[in-house]
Amino acid sequence: MPAATMSTRRIDEIKAEPLERFISPLVELPPDTTLAKMLGLMKDRGVYEVFIPEGSRCGMICARELLRATNIDTTKTASLTANIPVLRSEAIVGEVARLMADYRLRAAPITDGRRIIGQVNATDLLKELRGRIEGDLRVTSLATKTPITVPKTSSMAKARDILVRKRIDHLPVTDESHLAGLITSPQIISYLTEPQRIGSKSIHPQTKSSLDFPVEDAMDLNPLTCSTDTTTEHALELMLSHAGSCVLVTQWEELQGIVTQRDFMTILAEIEPEPEIPVFIVGLPDDPFESEATKAKFKRIVRQLHKVLPDIVEARSVIKSKPKAGSERRRYEASVQIRTPTESFSYSEEGWDLPEVYDLITDRLKRLMTKKQKPRRQRERESTEQP
Repeated sequence: MPAATMSTRRIDEIKAEPLERFISPLVELPPDTTLAKMLGLMKDRGVYEVFIPEGSRCGMICARELLRATNIDTTKTASLTANIPVLRSEAIVGEVARLMADYRLRAAPITDGRRIIGQVNATDLLKELRGRIEGDLRVTSLATKTPITVPKTSSMAKARDILVRKRIDHLPVTDESHLAGLITSPQIISYLTEPQRIGSKSIHPQTKSSLDFPVEDAMDLNPLTCSTDTTTEHALELMLSHAGSCVLVTQWEELQGIVTQRDFMTILAEIEPEPEIPVFIVGLPDDPFESEATKAKFKRIVRQLHKVLPDIVEARSVIKSKPKAGSERRRYEASVQIRTPTESFSYSEEGWDLPEVYDLITDRLKRLMTKKQKPRRQRERESTEQP
């Protein structure tokens, strides 16, 4: 972002702050809880994610993942739980903001090294950002252009399919070329567990469960909107003051873009340097956000390995996946090849959680590379000691 349009110093001050004062109690449930109970907790607490801690590790289910369930009333949370990275309490705001942006989180779990002690919420961090984005930086520079939309006559079932397939949480609704409303993942899941009444129309359980009614019957008719010349600071203030999770950018009632909490979090996120060597990755997940998180993970791995072996000239990774029968989950196999001018190091690992698979590969490669490097270094030392 242009330095002239933003107070870099004031924002850097937030990035460098320790997380301690932002830690709040963890919103958690045990792994054998049903999704219906989890949904009730989400509604009561007004949260988007619920965490399932296990020692110093932590699983998570967000509202969008509930849309994948075939039976919310009986399905256990363990079937949809994904392990996510945790940060220590000594970390800084810039690190947790990067984690949230990469993994599309609205809250992140925090550990003391032994157990999960709480969470940091995106809203609390964005409140700190309020008033610090100076100048005339337009919201259009931050917003996603031409977002995915759905006509108002489409069924809620179709809207759910789009949110699940594209792994998004906000779906603007259009009437021909004009913005008509907004559908979100929390709105849809509210129709999956109990009968609802929309205006004069009663939706019975069997009809409701199939979501066989038009989105115009349930959409938010007055979503937060701003014009294309709105500043980023004003758009942030609009979202925070209305406790929203997105703002739609319009011009003459036509949708021009969408800006979400995640977009604002990128302002606070630490910028990670690109690896100094070529990095290639094949077989990335179809979901663009999961794909970006995977690429970021692999680049971090390469930087770590580069410290162990400075003469790395190239890093490659190939990802393969296959679905589990009767489940939305996929099992991953990732292989990594690290090449130097004289040697090539390879390792592969399998698992259900792609970031965890890469963590295992990193540990194994570090040991393998250190073991292979020792004789060469010893030979070089011995050669320099010879008269």
